[in-house]
Amino acid sequence: MHPILFKAGPITIYTYGVLVFLGVIITYWLCLKEAAKEKIDKEVFSHIFFWAIIFGFLGARLLYIVLEWRLFLEEPLSFIFSRSGFVFYGGLISGISALWFLVKKFKLHFLKITDILAFYLPLGHFFGRLGCFSYGCCYGKPTNSWIGIKFPPNSPAGLLGTKVIPTQLIEAFSLLIIFFILQYSKKKKKFNGQITIVYLTLYSIFRFFIEFFRGDYRGGIGIFSTSQIISIITILIVSILLYQINTKTINR
Repeated sequence: MHPILFKAGPITIYTYGVLVFLGVIITYWLCLKEAAKEKIDKEVFSHIFFWAIIFGFLGARLLYIVLEWRLFLEEPLSFIFSRSGFVFYGGLISGISALWFLVKKFKLHFLKITDILAFYLPLGHFFGRLGCFSYGCCYGKPTNSWIGIKFPPNSPAGLLGTKVIPTQLIEAFSLLIIFFILQYSKKKKKFNGQITIVYLTLYSIFRFFIEFFRGDYRGGIGIFSTSQIISIITILIVSILLYQINTKTINR
């Protein structure tokens, strides 16, 4: 784990930020090429991508603040400007909401755009999870098994003083699996929204099970964390969407 990539005088470059930025840039570049194949204007797509990402990060931070509202009230500034403290599902929900309005504004097909983004989002998210690992956030439960990793004492996971399950790497590996499955799914694509449905379904399933091994507090109801509840809701929504698409296809 290398939380600091390098220092240049008074400037400190953090590995977490670099990896997240790298994930965003790679996702944008690949999505832009895919949008060009769909004959979508470059400037229009760039505008949509930029604001979807901005609202995505804002939503990810907001959901984190909601879950940790007690600590936020104690130190609001440190929460707002912290390098970590993002909940992916908050970003996904906020990003999709912004995307809906932007796509309608430019009179594009919503599911066609989400397919483009969903196709490469797991790859960008993969770099983000590597960033989490470098910083030591989003860690797993304490363990004495061979899989356990002991983080530096000044990291969030290191404060526990024991080895933890590297859930960041487990999720990163899961995202790569999803990405390669989507590569295959694209060859079998029959309708707009198919890639989006496959992505949301697979990620929700993977995330639901990974959550059982997480050790950091994320809120929840009963035995289920907030992310597990959102995963269940996502699968239900996806099932309804798939049913509606199949119904329209049959009635044509």
